[in-house]
Amino acid sequence: MTERYLADTSALIRFYRGQTDASWDAVVNAGLVGLCEPVRQELLQGAGGRAAFHDMDRLLRATFPYYPIRGSAWEDAAELQHELARRGWHQCASPVDLLVSVTAAHHKLTVLHQDNDFDTIARITGQPVRRIE
Repeated sequence: MTERYLADTSALIRFYRGQTDASWDAVVNAGLVGLCEPVRQELLQGAGGRAAFHDMDRLLRATFPYYPIRGSAWEDAAELQHELARRGWHQCASPVDLLVSVTAAHHKLTVLHQDNDFDTIARITGQPVRRIE
């Protein structure tokens, strides 16, 4: 089975800046890299100006499969944060990181990232993560 990914903002920023291996172009174009609403929101927040916002929104919608967060995502994220806190790691992951992790787990996707926090989360969850290079 072909590996499918849920991209974190850190991975997409590197991808769009051309800071990744060219092989990722084929993976993205094959529809194997998706995103969820928290990541879309973070990317759109960084878009400069109204036109750039709408251009980025269209690009994201046309390029990446969309994976919805499920109704219990906030509860799942809180549970994950408590598990991080048990190990003293609760300050590592942002709310978006937690939501990306639980959404990827729900959809059985590998988290694609460039953020050490996902490696820390994976030490608890055992979920697959991959650093974009």
